Order: sequence, then C-alpha cells, then structure tokens
Amino acid sequence: MTLISASIVASCVGDEIFRDELPGSNSKADTVFPEANFSYASSSDDFRTINFTNLSTESLSYSWNFGSGNTSTDQDPSFTFEAGEGTYPVELTATDGNGISGTTSIDVIVVEGPFQPIILEAGFEDDTLPEGGGDGRDSWRNDIGGVIQITGSPVTFGDQGAKLPVPAGDRAGYQEITVDPDMNYDLSFWYTMLSGSSDPRLIVSVLGVTENGGEFTTIEEVAAGTIASVTVTDDSEPDVYVQQKLSFNSGTNNTVAIFFTNGDVEARLDDFTIDIGAEGAVPPSVGFSSEQSEVNFLEYTFTNSSTGATAYEWDFGDGNMSTEESPTHVYAEAAEYTVTLVATNESNLSNTLEQTINILAPVTAGFTYEVDPDDYRTVNFMDASIDAVELLWEFGDGFQFTGMDPSHTYDEDGIYTVSLTATSITGNTDVETAEIVISEGFVVQVLNGTFDEFTVNTGDNADAWDMTPNSTVVNNDGETIDSPYDPLWDNGALDSWLDGFFGDGSEQAGSTSDGNNGTRGAKLDEKGRRLYQVVTVQAGETYTFSIDARTTAGGITSEVFILNTQIEDEIAINASKTDPVIDAYYAIPNIFDTDGDAYSTHTFEFTASTGEIVIYVRNVDVIDNSAEAFFDNVIIE
Repeated sequence: MTLISASIVASCVGDEIFRDELPGSNSKADTVFPEANFSYASSSDDFRTINFTNLSTESLSYSWNFGSGNTSTDQDPSFTFEAGEGTYPVELTATDGNGISGTTSIDVIVVEGPFQPIILEAGFEDDTLPEGGGDGRDSWRNDIGGVIQITGSPVTFGDQGAKLPVPAGDRAGYQEITVDPDMNYDLSFWYTMLSGSSDPRLIVSVLGVTENGGEFTTIEEVAAGTIASVTVTDDSEPDVYVQQKLSFNSGTNNTVAIFFTNGDVEARLDDFTIDIGAEGAVPPSVGFSSEQSEVNFLEYTFTNSSTGATAYEWDFGDGNMSTEESPTHVYAEAAEYTVTLVATNESNLSNTLEQTINILAPVTAGFTYEVDPDDYRTVNFMDASIDAVELLWEFGDGFQFTGMDPSHTYDEDGIYTVSLTATSITGNTDVETAEIVISEGFVVQVLNGTFDEFTVNTGDNADAWDMTPNSTVVNNDGETIDSPYDPLWDNGALDSWLDGFFGDGSEQAGSTSDGNNGTRGAKLDEKGRRLYQVVTVQAGETYTFSIDARTTAGGITSEVFILNTQIEDEIAINASKTDPVIDAYYAIPNIFDTDGDAYSTHTFEFTASTGEIVIYVRNVDVIDNSAEAFFDNVIIE
C-alpha cells in the first residue's frame, strides 16, 4: 500500500471583493475567505486509487479536477488513475456561501511500493513549502504548547533552526506525516542545548495519529499516543549540533505525528529527515524523568516513559540497582549522580539513557517589610524564608546585609528593588525581590515599563501590558509563580471585541529583544494588538508621560491614549479623540529605520481626572514582518 500526503495552501482571492458597499444593519463584513487545501493517500486495495481528504477552511462547496475531464463535487472523493504510476496535477476549488473561492493545485504522486514520507519545513527555513512560503515553523504549529521560536545561530544547515526556550514544555512542535502501516522508519534530527541546566532534556516522539483518532491537545494525550520516543541530553557543547536517530515501526497507523518539546533547558533542533528502515524488530524507545520529593530532598521518583520495552534495569549511580518500571530511590547523601536506564524488548534489543541529577537541599526565599513610623526612609525587613541557613539582603541602593531581619535607611526618595538571596545547607539558592517606594508623597508606578524584568521566560515581559494577564509567570529562577498582574485588571470584553473586529486572535503585545539600547521592548505586529496597563494616580494631578518608540516602515502611526476608565470597545475613541473617556491623546510621529536603531523618546503632559488611568497604545497600520511598531521605557512622573 502506498500513502502520499501534502499540505499546500494557495488561495486565489481577487481584489474585486473589497467593494465600497455598506453592509446591512447590524451586520459585519466577512473578512475571512476560503483557503483550499487537501491531503491524499493511496488505497490499500489498489495503489492507483487515491483517497482525498479535504482540508479546506471557510468553505461550503468543492470542485475537484483530476485532469482529462474527470471532476467531482464530493467533499472527500476517491479517484482511480488508470494509467498507473506517475505524477498528476489535481486542482481543488473551495467556495463559501458568498460565492468567494480559493484554489490550490497539488501534484499527486502515484507510485507502487514503499512510500517515502515527507516532512515539511524539515530544516525550519523560510519559503521552503512545496509551492514556496512558510516561515520555517508553520508546519509545526499545534494546540499542545506554544509555537516554537526560530533561531539564526547556531544552526547546522541553512540559515535557521528551531528554538525551544525555558520553561520546560512551554513550546512544542507537532507535524503529521503519512506513512505505510507496519513499516520500519528511521527518523533523524540534529540538536544542541545550553549547558548548566538541572534538567537538560529534549524529547522527540512519534505519535500514532490513526490509532488515536488524531486528537492531541494535552501532554497526557501525547504520552498515551506515543509509539516511539527518544530523550537526548548532550549539553556539553552548546554551539555544536549532535545527530540523533529514532527507529520506529508505524504499526496500524497510516498517519503519524512528529512531536518535540524540551526539559528545563534552552534547546535547538535542525534538519529532520526520515528514511525507510531495515526490516525486522526495532529497538525500544527509552525515556524517563525524575522528581525530587518535597518531604525528603534525598528521595527521587523516576517516571519511566519508555515504549516498546518489556524489561528495565536502573543504575542510580550510587551502587544501587532496580528492575522496577518506575522506581523510587533514597540517596545516602547529597551529590551529583548519573542515573542510567536500560530498556529491553522481547527481541532482546535494548536502548540506554543516562541523565545526571545534582541533589541540592531545597530553599525558599521570602520576606515582608514595613516602614518605620518615625522615619519614612527607614524600612524594617522580616525574613520569611524556608530552610535557609544563610541570608543575603540587597537594598537596591548599593548597600547589603547578611543575617536576619535587617533595618535599612535610604538616603534619597525613589523606587528601589530589594532582593533577598536564601541559601540551603547544600548551597542551593533562591531569590525573592520586591519594589519598595521611598517617598513622603504619592509615586506613580508603571509596571515593567522597561519590558525586561523577566530574564528566564522573556515572553512574560508582555504580561504587564496584557488586558487579560496570564495567571502565572516564570520568575528569574525558572519557577512558575502567580502573576503579579492577574489580580489587578482583566478586560475580557475589550479582548473579545478586538478579536471580533480585527480577527487577529490575540490582543497582547509581543515581547521582543529589539528594545532600545540593547534591552527588551514590546512589539505590535498585528492590527488588534495593544499595550494595556491600569495605573493608580492622583486625581487632579498633572503628570508627564514618556515612551520610546519606533516603526519599521513609513506611513504607520502609533497612538497613545490616557483613558480614565476601562473601555469595552473602541467605538467611542475612534469617533472622537476628545471623547470623555480620554484624558489625553498623543499621535507619535512616524519615524522608521529598518536597521532597528531609530528609537525616539516622546513626552506629553496630562491631568488625571480619576484616581485610576489606563495606558492604551495601538497602531492599526502594522503589518507582520514588514511594518511593525516597537516600544520601550514607559514612564509617568
């Protein structure tokens, strides 16, 4: 049986559909047009009979052209190419209820014998889809984890590779490919990862799509649907890629998926290939993860994720062994150990995985503080750390203190970042920080106005500017914590309105490394994205607002609104820039330079009419990848 699959979109939507006609009462213009697409596979009874699967979107009717006058209007037709082996162009036109159509043409390959699977965007390069286009990751998007990032350095082949930043499992790649059932395949890829992580793991799996119904939306479903997997851990040379091969048998599946994600380490991938493997049994896949006990830091539970194995042999690195599938082990002392798992199948074929664990006693830093009632510049700090044997206080003004519960007097008014580093008995550390305001009067605080407070998961720098903040962020120790912004505001009504009006799917600004002066900043690259933050002020006071801005193309203008209330849509502020909800409006002059160095600082004054304002920044002229707006250093004084 021969199975072939491709996925190519080439919509043909004419400019004539954008007419200057007014829609009917209470109606909204349809701006999402049909995109024609399909995949195909040969029949198990006759390789010349091709079964087509319609993948079109926003469409109601279909017109197929198989060549030589052969057509069909079925949604998922079958057609027999009587001439046998060859390449046949097949055209599909998908039409919506308004009569708007999209068309694609795919060369269907009819061949007898083992089918060579196709991996799209296998090297993560731009414009490498069969008919051009693609940003290197379009074929790897999924509903399981966030979209993978693209890196330009280091790579092995071409100009780009895939990047998986921390935290663990936050991003994932997923792509379905067509295979022959009960066929052996060798999946190869190149990888590298940064050194120094406590969990240097990259997991590449093959999922059985056919036998699991093609529904993978959670990590638990991925684990249940895995038919083969490999865990790689080589972090010795972050700039040098290592090749790895995963052999698997497709079983009953004619469609499988390649899935990958990372442990708590920044990892990179490049150049996937797949070949038909040798006949016979394939080795089992070996994989495991480890978790330290919260009660006894010397106790570890090892969870086996191997597939295709019937026997297991564990070496915990301290002279102790186990043949349990997923054992628990208590070490005698804190040290670094290499844990080895050998997984063996019924054919006596085996695979081995080694992982290093560095046992450290846990510690949690924490503190509270209060201002001295007799001197507002003196602050008393109270330690609330857990399992700490050493405490280092840094008060944000250049002074430090080692020990319990210090009192510190500041020389000047200002906003200071205080940090406490707590150390455990094995040298493990944890850091807690807090911003404190030293002032007799009221000080306006703009949250993360520099867009660079989070250094581990840099995407979290956009959360302070999200109208619907996430419930958690990742702190600079790599720990997932409750978001400091989530309790402060949540404007789901405006989020929904923007999604309906612009159809971008997200109103949150992006976090970018292209900030001013080499720091991080914010990016608006879709028309519905906004900078949004609720800020406490004093009613009747006049303030100076400052923002650094640039754009990457001419003719796009960024707008800053100071709103005195949270709005549910933009109808009023679009109608008039003097609407009562607007305390101030400022149009940033269009300044652009494609070398990325054209930031300018813009300032204006406003008088707050209420005790709570909304900073609201937009640019409805942006175009992804060609005309984008960037911002940094938002200040209110």
